[in-house]
Amino acid sequence: MQKYLIKLNTPPLFNFDECRWFLDRGYDDCLYQLRPNRVRKALLVANEPVLFDVLSEGRQLSILILSGDTGEETKKHLQDYMQHWFDLKYDLNDFYRCLHADSRTNYMLDAYKGLHLMGIPDLFESLAWCIIGQQINLAFAYRLKKRLVSYYGQSINYEGETYYLFPSAENMQHADPTILKEMQFSRSKISYLIELATAFAEKRISKSQLKALPNLKARLKHLTELKGVGVWTANYALMKSLHERSCIPYGDAGLIKALLQLRVIENKDDMEGMRQFFSTFRGCESYLVFYLWRSLSARQGELKEV
Repeated sequence: MQKYLIKLNTPPLFNFDECRWFLDRGYDDCLYQLRPNRVRKALLVANEPVLFDVLSEGRQLSILILSGDTGEETKKHLQDYMQHWFDLKYDLNDFYRCLHADSRTNYMLDAYKGLHLMGIPDLFESLAWCIIGQQINLAFAYRLKKRLVSYYGQSINYEGETYYLFPSAENMQHADPTILKEMQFSRSKISYLIELATAFAEKRISKSQLKALPNLKARLKHLTELKGVGVWTANYALMKSLHERSCIPYGDAGLIKALLQLRVIENKDDMEGMRQFFSTFRGCESYLVFYLWRSLSARQGELKEV
């Protein structure tokens, strides 16, 4: 039974199907389910799990609450979450003008039209996910994430299925290293995850603290002071959780692969070539990185000839 329906207007350049496809890519993320024409997800609101569907209806996104509270606080929380998750306040026009001006990227205007940068609103989740994925392939990273989430995360049951939420910092700070080792986490990742969770639980790091800092350089410095958080992780988290528009995770294997495929650079050490390329995308570098990542996950028959 429909319990509550929230409507959100979308920007003129927005394609729910393209965003939804990016959420899939065959990795079976344990934090949401992709169903025909919709995405299903659980969130914690006022310490209570809420399950909802997101679907596109014309120029709007509809949020259908399936289980949990339907009060005003929940409504506001879900609206804010969706604005961030799908980056609904961003106008793609400036970025698209940059794409159009470069013959190597202008194909993206049609190929990925309306794709918005899919965020991770929770900063702890974003940083923890980066640590989980360090120095392993994505398929294995998603398996580790599922083991962690199903053991330490809260869940909600609905119509015979279980939907999980990412563990809180407070839960993860007391995680048992022996159990994490049995899940196949390395010794260093166990240490980094627990120390990260402790820093969040003790309020030594938070999203509001980062937002209060004067610029990107200061935010990067603050994050990289955390054990296990390098420059790549800091850039990724700021892109995904704070909507920083000028992040470039130099050294990222996927980014380098995409730049090589587009013949932007001739080898992975061509830093000057990378800098020159990104210099024409000032203010929207993060979106360019995201679209380059997207180019590595091509649908059947969609590969660009180069």
